[in-house]
Amino acid sequence: MKYKFFPQCLILITFLSSHIIGHTRILFVSDRDWNSEIYVMDIDGNNPRNLTNNPKTDTNPSWSPDKQQIVFQRSSNAKGGGDDNDDDAGGKDKKEGGNNDIYVMDKEGKNLRQLTDHPSDDRHPTWSPDGKQIAFISNRDGGKASAIYVMDTVGNNLRRLTNDVKFTWIDSPDWSPDGKQIVFTSMVINKDAKEKSSEIYVINVDGKNPRQVAKNPKLTWTESPKWSPDGRQFVFTGQAEIKGENIYLIDVNGKNLRQLTNNLDGNSKPVWSPNGRQIIFSSGRTGNYEVYMMDSNGENLRNLTNHPAPDYQPSWFTPSTLSVSPTDNLRTHTWGQVKKTTNLVDD
Repeated sequence: MKYKFFPQCLILITFLSSHIIGHTRILFVSDRDWNSEIYVMDIDGNNPRNLTNNPKTDTNPSWSPDKQQIVFQRSSNAKGGGDDNDDDAGGKDKKEGGNNDIYVMDKEGKNLRQLTDHPSDDRHPTWSPDGKQIAFISNRDGGKASAIYVMDTVGNNLRRLTNDVKFTWIDSPDWSPDGKQIVFTSMVINKDAKEKSSEIYVINVDGKNPRQVAKNPKLTWTESPKWSPDGRQFVFTGQAEIKGENIYLIDVNGKNLRQLTNNLDGNSKPVWSPNGRQIIFSSGRTGNYEVYMMDSNGENLRNLTNHPAPDYQPSWFTPSTLSVSPTDNLRTHTWGQVKKTTNLVDD
């Protein structure tokens, strides 16, 4: 089979590529108005604008797969109320009472809807790849231990996913690209209760077959794992005893651990670009938390924000993904449109 590219095909591909890049947006959280709010900016860091503006604390935003909605957590505390573990903003623990619930709004910050209303903390919402479900963390069943819950996009049909008692503090769920599994981190305490660590686990979406990805003796703490778009790797935050928090990669089978950043000043919340070529994350390397971008091999580092207030928890938005390969089975729609529009022929 051969694919004949006509000049108009190359023109269309160039146009679509520039259109997609020009409309790429990044969500992030900032304390620019002395309160954690959700902002959006261009891929180069320009044109930041806030989507939320209220006395409460809005954190952990996540785009819906169709990029039309944003799910996030809001604290009932007007002075703060992010995660217990969310110390992205300059090392601050933002939990000062109150509780978090899950909200959703459209991409312009309008049409706000509350999805959960519970006296416990509901945190870290994340969309399923088909856009039909939202996974989140909650301790609503009592006790200090948290668990993964799944609900539909209007807050109904709630079910608990994790039930194993060894998972004492679950955090940072993320769906696999095929929607069949969820990766997360959990604190594990040994029998003597003298040592604890946070490790990466994967569980099926029916709650079965929870398993540890790998035991990493070099790392004392891991958090915020994110599945790569091709489903082959996890990017995550890892902490070594003397090297601080840094960004790491590991294959989904637990092998081939690689360190991407190397400094002592809190690198956290890594997120893949839709094509898997870049990673955005927050870092306090300049003494203040900012959003950075680097290539997926750790090279070509550049900062996207530069503001006196902390900027953190980025989330990537691209309106569509351009593929010029008919073998890229994850993204064939645009290829089909190019082929149809430019009269590509198969020989």
